[in-house]
Amino acid sequence: MTALEKIIAFSKEIYAKNNDGHGFDHILRVVALAEKILVTEPAANRELVLEACYLHDSYDEKLFSDVATQKQKVANFLTSIAADKAAIFEIIDHMSFSSNLSTRYPLELNGQIVQDADRLDAMGAVMIVRTLQYGWAHARVLYDPEIPPHLPTDKNTYHSARSTTLNHFHEKAFLLYGLLNTAEARRIGKPRDKMMRTFVAEFEREWQETHGETKKH
Repeated sequence: MTALEKIIAFSKEIYAKNNDGHGFDHILRVVALAEKILVTEPAANRELVLEACYLHDSYDEKLFSDVATQKQKVANFLTSIAADKAAIFEIIDHMSFSSNLSTRYPLELNGQIVQDADRLDAMGAVMIVRTLQYGWAHARVLYDPEIPPHLPTDKNTYHSARSTTLNHFHEKAFLLYGLLNTAEARRIGKPRDKMMRTFVAEFEREWQETHGETKKH
């Protein structure tokens, strides 16, 4: 097996039981989106991009209570297959939305492609389903006009703030199009951004129509 094939098998095992929108199906979509972007970015290192795509959530704090232990497990695995651990971790450690709230990290091209691919899967129709999945899995309130969206300025407040499933669109998803790095990602992302906004506007309209409540944003 090649290093990439070993990483795919390792990745599949990590995400196999996830049911909150971060399963292996998410990983495969991120890989497919990265492949589309790679066609337009010939200077990129395809192998590194795909390796980072398969592992980008492999020690994410949303998925693992003990991030340090899980990251060490991933590090040991990468060392065992002689993969470029430093380059992969450089991308994973600096690509997330929450990690770039206070200061936007200047990822190089390979990291930008992985970041764009992950953000594209956090937009559009698929994102609507993933957002609902996450909310159900974590018993979040679906919608409450009395809980306005918050716009955190750092990672800690982003993860600790009390919010609702629908607020996630205002707090993150609607911001992603403006943060995309590559022209191809922006081309793919434009209709996805429009789709999300249409959905949320209609949801809020129907809610107000049946509940007689005024939204707070």
